[in-house]
Amino acid sequence: MRLKTFTAPSMAEAMDAIRDELGDLAIIVSEQTIPKTGQVWVTAAINPEDEPQGSLQSPADGIDAVRRALNSHGVPLGLTDRLTDAMHDGGGSDPEQLLAGALSSQLGFAPIGEGLRRAVILTGPPGGGKTIVAAKLAARERLAGRTASLATTDTKRAGGVAQLSVFTDILKSKLDVADSRSALAMVMKGNAKSRPTLIDTQGVNPFDPAALGEVARLAEVADAKPVLVLAAGGDAQETAEISAAFAGIGVKRIITTRIDCARRMGGLLAAAAAPLAFAEFSLTPTIGDGLEPAAPVLLAKLMLKDPGRPTHNTAATVAPKKVAL
Repeated sequence: MRLKTFTAPSMAEAMDAIRDELGDLAIIVSEQTIPKTGQVWVTAAINPEDEPQGSLQSPADGIDAVRRALNSHGVPLGLTDRLTDAMHDGGGSDPEQLLAGALSSQLGFAPIGEGLRRAVILTGPPGGGKTIVAAKLAARERLAGRTASLATTDTKRAGGVAQLSVFTDILKSKLDVADSRSALAMVMKGNAKSRPTLIDTQGVNPFDPAALGEVARLAEVADAKPVLVLAAGGDAQETAEISAAFAGIGVKRIITTRIDCARRMGGLLAAAAAPLAFAEFSLTPTIGDGLEPAAPVLLAKLMLKDPGRPTHNTAATVAPKKVAL
C-alpha cells in the first residue's frame, strides 16, 4: 500500500489534491488541523493497482537523495535501511514526501495536543532544557486561554528555582517548590481539581539506576506522565542508550530541544527508534516562539534542508495523531 501526506489550507482542498493524485479509491488514514495556521495535514493510502494510470513515478532518484541526507545526519545504518525499505514500499519520487512517509511508518509521533489534560513531569540529563520547555508549555497554555500550574523539584541546583520563577513572574503564575516526594504529593493534591501541572525536575544521570528510580517515584507520586527532554546533536549510539534508559522507567515521549543549534539529527532518530515517540520540537530558545508539535513532514523538512541554513521559523505541520497527556 502506498502512503502519502498532503498539506492544504482546508480539508476540501486536501481532498481535491488526494483525488487528483491518488484517485477516488484512496483511503484517508489520518487527518489533523495545525492550530497556528488552520492548515490541515492528511495522510492517504491507496493500493498500487488502484492508482490512476501514470500517477506513479520512479522513486529511485528521490530515495537516493534521502539516503544521502540520512547518511550526512549520521543516522545509524540499520535505521537508514529500515527507512529506505519503507520508501521503496511507499512509492512516489519527491524526497520530502518519501522521507515523511517513511518516518511516519517507522517512528512514533505523538504531540501533546491542544491542551494539557493531566500532570506532566519533565525529565532528562542535565542541560537538556527542561526548565525552558516547562516555560514554553506554560506559555502556550496561557496564550490559548488555558492555565497550567508550574512546580519544580529542582531545589539542589544553584539557581534552579530562580530560573523558573522568572518565567512564572512573567506569566503571572504561581510556582510550587517541592523538595521531597511528600511535598510534591501535597502540591499535586492542591492542584488536582483545578488545572494540569507541569513539573520541572533536576537533571539525572540516565545510567544511574537509583537516580532513574527516583524519577519514577516522583512520577508515581504526582500521577504524572514522564516526558524526556533531550537536546539535538548528540552521538547516535549514546542518545539511543539514554532514551532506552528512560523508556525503562515508563517514559514514552521525547521533547527535542536545541534543534536550531544542531546540524546532525541522527541521534534524535536513534532515540525515537528506542522506541520513544516524538512529542514536540523546540526550534528556537525564545519562550514566545514556543514548541512545534512533532510531525513527520516537519522532521523531513529539517533533515533535507541545507545543514548550513538556520532552522528558525521553519514551517511546521502536526502529526497524524494526538495523544492527550
